[in-house]
Amino acid sequence: MPFLFLLHYWGISHAQTSADSLKTVPIKANPDDPSQFFTRVEVFNELQHHDRNGNDFYLNQTVLRTIVKIGKRFTTRIDLPYVSNSIKTPANYKSSGIGDISFRLLGYKFNEKPRSAFTISIEISLNTAQSPILGTGKNLLIPVISYTILIPKEKMIFSVVLQQANSVSGDEGRSDINFSKIQAILIKAWSKRFWSVLAPEWFVDYVNGGLSMNLRSRMTYAPAPRINIWITPSAGIFGDFIGRYQWSLDIGGRYFFLRKMDFSKKGSGK
Repeated sequence: MPFLFLLHYWGISHAQTSADSLKTVPIKANPDDPSQFFTRVEVFNELQHHDRNGNDFYLNQTVLRTIVKIGKRFTTRIDLPYVSNSIKTPANYKSSGIGDISFRLLGYKFNEKPRSAFTISIEISLNTAQSPILGTGKNLLIPVISYTILIPKEKMIFSVVLQQANSVSGDEGRSDINFSKIQAILIKAWSKRFWSVLAPEWFVDYVNGGLSMNLRSRMTYAPAPRINIWITPSAGIFGDFIGRYQWSLDIGGRYFFLRKMDFSKKGSGK
């Protein structure tokens, strides 16, 4: 694990001397597009409300995320979550603390054209939670692929993301994890500084069976060249998968390293 952190943060330092900056940012270069590899740091807080089998509880997680672009086609990502869970538990269970730390190892832009891009990466989620109610209890291996197309006349971007999560080790007393997540992402630019995201996601659970769905949305604003802020109200639509909530609210922001954005009338950025 120390090697992964060194590699990741060396990438941040390296990115500050590389050609990661952009003089203008066209519609296709949107940071909410999973095929775009901008070096950045993000902090966000998500509050989820669950009502499962008569248990009404809240799950709150604050995540520090760093994403580093390496060269033209590679990226890494680290998520450090702090989680609080209001569910009733035995007295010796911590209700808040570090959750499961995850790594995205060398995401790769496999193919890129002027109006489309295809990416593939591997994520690893580690059983680092300080309490059973703050994580999965399992180490997960998660291949991820995405395909993005640009719809320039409508100032829109459409992406499809497929993840396959598999538990490979961890607490033998916890159930195995095996599910697919399919997410469609529609990004609409309303101005150079403001865009919205609609992102329904479906879960196919191969352990307990069944299909579940969340409907996520996001409104993002760029108040300064290197800064984005957003709010993400979302709702659970149907299903019993553990990742489906009744509703959630996510507020966060991101800071870009050496990214320049042109907000002038002549610029093509957003």
